[in-house]
Amino acid sequence: MKPTASRPRVVLGINDNHDASAALVVEGALVAAASEERFDRSKGSGRFPWRAIAACLATAGLRPSEVELVAVGSTITPPLPVRCLPALRDREGVGHGQFNYLLNLLILYQSAAARTGLLRLEGRANAQALRARLRSGGLRAPLRLLDHHRCHAESAYRTQPAARCLVLTADGMGDGRCATAWLGGPDGLRPLRSFSGRAAINTFYSRITEWLGFHAMRHEGKVTGLAALAAPPPALLAHMGAHLNFRAGRFSTEAYHWPQHPDDAFFGELRAYSPAEVAAAAQATLEAAVCAWARHEMEQTGVHDVALAGGLFGNVKVNQRIAALPGLRSLWVFPNMGDGGLAVGAALLAAEAPLLRLQHVNLGPDIPAEAVAQAATGLRALPGAALDGAAAVLARGGAVARAAGRMEFGPRALGSRSILAPAHDPAINPRLNAALQRSDFMPFAPMIRSEDAPALLVGLDRAPEAARFMTLCFDCTPAMRAEAPAAVHVDGTARPQVVHAAEAPALHALLTAYQARTGRRVLLNTSFNLHEEPIVCTAADAVQTFVRSGLDALWLGDRLLGQAGAPDPRGAGPVG
Repeated sequence: MKPTASRPRVVLGINDNHDASAALVVEGALVAAASEERFDRSKGSGRFPWRAIAACLATAGLRPSEVELVAVGSTITPPLPVRCLPALRDREGVGHGQFNYLLNLLILYQSAAARTGLLRLEGRANAQALRARLRSGGLRAPLRLLDHHRCHAESAYRTQPAARCLVLTADGMGDGRCATAWLGGPDGLRPLRSFSGRAAINTFYSRITEWLGFHAMRHEGKVTGLAALAAPPPALLAHMGAHLNFRAGRFSTEAYHWPQHPDDAFFGELRAYSPAEVAAAAQATLEAAVCAWARHEMEQTGVHDVALAGGLFGNVKVNQRIAALPGLRSLWVFPNMGDGGLAVGAALLAAEAPLLRLQHVNLGPDIPAEAVAQAATGLRALPGAALDGAAAVLARGGAVARAAGRMEFGPRALGSRSILAPAHDPAINPRLNAALQRSDFMPFAPMIRSEDAPALLVGLDRAPEAARFMTLCFDCTPAMRAEAPAAVHVDGTARPQVVHAAEAPALHALLTAYQARTGRRVLLNTSFNLHEEPIVCTAADAVQTFVRSGLDALWLGDRLLGQAGAPDPRGAGPVG
């Protein structure tokens, strides 16, 4: 993969769809990335990512005029009317509507456009609208609109080191397609096959999510968690498997020209089953179809290093099933696998960036010391080193919120904007769920030092890189189940963050200090936010959420803080 002589030095990547985001690549290196929701405080924000763009430029110390190329991670997604009309563009996220016939019409139109000259025609109009919008914000660099799934694929391919690699992408739909397969080689990515938005996999899981009463495009993870609470009934598996499957090299298709509704022939039959059974059958059906596809592509190419991106691969159980496929050598999942990651894929592709192992995703803004001092007013300052104090609170059974260093990019909190807690007592789960106003069946993730992980998790050798970013589940060893029951889901799996000392020294040191005090090797890690709110970004966000949640201690920047008027959470005696 040889760069051209005209490779741009500073490339700004943008996703202006659901989970709007920006990313900055300088001299071929990814230096900053952030999602708009962290700044406008609207979950899954679809507003144009002005704040994320500003944060990326500020992080790199650059002005808008220094950007040499703007790359957008889609061509006709979102469609032209949404890009042209600010009232539609600046909406708050994406609401319910998986059964709205307008969605069907959009799927049919974009699927047809992807096969005809309509895509190019509408793409030109989209580019014109975006140029005008960008110029209004001082960005006058040349603009490139890139294929949605190509950008997903590039985000996964260019953040792992294997030159020969099979890349799979899958999501609801982007630029008329919902799934693609690519082969990475010396000349970059070569497309193998793609599936139009008419494939049944497009809306299958999101419609089940909405049918179960959850928020589609946001709460699919709740369906995955709920699925572990029941066994899928065979009759329901057969019913769903007839609707969604992968056979003879193709996904089954959906008749999107007809309306779907929650009581039609397919969904109406689900009412005979419990919500957990429906979730379990949907999860098993999705796993079977996607794994059949992955097996097919490995057999066709003979390539067994696999990389994944696209919102579907936010499903950590699907990823676990792929990792367990016979013949697979390694699995990589881009940490911001959903549409937020398109900004990175677009920027890396346009910059002709080299293949590089992604060392971390701390790509957002830092918390300045002056912001810490200002936000901490009114909280109890706890003297001493923050790390030692946090270890003391955790050793006593308390929960510590941490907002320190640069913010993570993506849906997972990985210690910089996290809530940490002991994992040995299952009673911590309902306590945290109540404090954070979350569903009681959702599991928390374990944080484990890299040197301890092989004794606690099964199958790490197939996905050691992905295990650093909580992107798939692993089966737990008996030692893990005994030592950290609060981190083990009811199906005996966990979605870990494996911490390496060279990449996350403060977190590794905290785990070491906690182990020295307690003999335990695992901490719980969950995102630092209340239910339905984005993960905290600033010092002010952190303090506000800490106070509202009533947690024991806040590690903010280099300080450890307690609730105003509360006893020192490091002291003797039980907490909470």
